[in-house]
Amino acid sequence: MSSLLKIGELAKQTGLSIRTLHYYDEIGLLVPSHRTEADHRLYSNEDIIRLQRILSLRQLGLSLSETRECLASPGYSLPQVIDLHRDRLREQIALSQTLLKRLNGIAQELQTTQSVAVETLIEAMEAITMTEQYFTPEQQAVLADRFQENEADWEALLTQVRAEMEKGTAFNSPDVRYLARRWLGSMKSFVDGDHDIYASLTRMYQQEGLSTADWGSMDETTFEYMLKAVSFLTLGEVTESLIPVTKIFSPATQQVLQLGEQAIRQINFDILGTEGFLLGLLADGENLAAQILAELDVTFADVQPLVTKWLGVRPNPPEGWQPTRLPFALRAKRVVELALERAQSPRPPSTSVTESAQIAPAHLLLGMLDEAKESGGLATYILQEELGIDLAQLEQLIESALAKGGALK
Repeated sequence: MSSLLKIGELAKQTGLSIRTLHYYDEIGLLVPSHRTEADHRLYSNEDIIRLQRILSLRQLGLSLSETRECLASPGYSLPQVIDLHRDRLREQIALSQTLLKRLNGIAQELQTTQSVAVETLIEAMEAITMTEQYFTPEQQAVLADRFQENEADWEALLTQVRAEMEKGTAFNSPDVRYLARRWLGSMKSFVDGDHDIYASLTRMYQQEGLSTADWGSMDETTFEYMLKAVSFLTLGEVTESLIPVTKIFSPATQQVLQLGEQAIRQINFDILGTEGFLLGLLADGENLAAQILAELDVTFADVQPLVTKWLGVRPNPPEGWQPTRLPFALRAKRVVELALERAQSPRPPSTSVTESAQIAPAHLLLGMLDEAKESGGLATYILQEELGIDLAQLEQLIESALAKGGALK
């Protein structure tokens, strides 16, 4: 193994997401020791050892702040961590014993007097957490594991949401729409298709409000803000679905999307993500983006097996199962927003107003590169980590070609 690992390599080997490693860097929990001239993170052996300690502490139940404090302590040692975890378990056991004692008292009163004092009932109710009223012990354990696994991503999302709240950003802005999609994605991962957990979660919020389930420091103001943002996102996407694609994409880009769909359908996927965009660009071959990628030795024949490697091939669907037009994945929708911003930016003198108002293939690739700065999808991962492409250099090549009047087809 190389002495220095790129962030994608470290994420792949540890099973962590790139976004989690970004967040660990932002909060000072795991700051990479080295960076490239293009400011890409590089992790040393010492960084990897620290990451192992972080994961061990998190596995023991420590929060991110507790983990940071523990690592910063000169007297940090594994026995101390074990003692801390034992203390926490003792507290949980004590609470359970208190509840059991009060419930035993209620049962005894009912056996002897057929009634029970209101004060006794209130004491018992105080010992029962709100979560326990709505979730089974098994569900509580599942939710705790899911939250701990995604805590870094969740806290990073909340930080970005609050920043947009403070700026007063409009709900229909690309930045808030992007956060709303991430919010929906996080909630989808949290519930993970479990109808019973979804029903319990919905019932708890409906009957008790947010304050009783304050996961991840999500205050009521933030929650209400995101509910509105999601509502505007949904309304906007319903409206946009009625707009013909010819209003958004140039004819050349429509051809790229059709070719991307064809490539994705070959592995029986029912959604079009960034990898589909990339395959479509390369399959077309005539557009400016594909030409620049070809100069960097990136071809359809290179990328197609890598997409299959990471996505796999799903079983053949029933006849007539796939829709006429594949829907965009959440990240792909964000790419389209960023690509449209690129298309609407000052255009080269040689282009027409019609061309600049629509997303050309070059804009689509620039949108993928812009989105990679926020999180990054499979397409940019393949370009950077599998094929060794410098994304910053690729961006400069496209911008330079456009500035020189490169064709937008």
